Amino acid sequence: MSQPPEIPDALLRATVVAIARRTAEGSRPAEALHSVLELIDNDEAELALDHLTRSVEYHRIPVLREEYDRLIAEAVRLDSEDSLSETGLERFVTG
Repeated sequence: MSQPPEIPDALLRATVVAIARRTAEGSRPAEALHSVLELIDNDEAELALDHLTRSVEYHRIPVLREEYDRLIAEAVRLDSEDSLSETGLERFVTG
């Protein structure tokens, strides 16, 4: 269950949960995304964003356009746009 929108990092958490649900049939990506949620829950949003992008790249997890747009918004909010650009996350955007 995602956190209420007024909680910092709720958009990032909700996006990771959506990706995890969509990719639930593969256990390895789901485990990697679980650790991203743990980072978010421990107030480590910047690290979580970086870990998410590396997990997407490593496991080749497809990212929907709307999820990518939310991740961009979160990266801007966190002043961490380099997390997305360094891994070339846009290569994994579908739809």
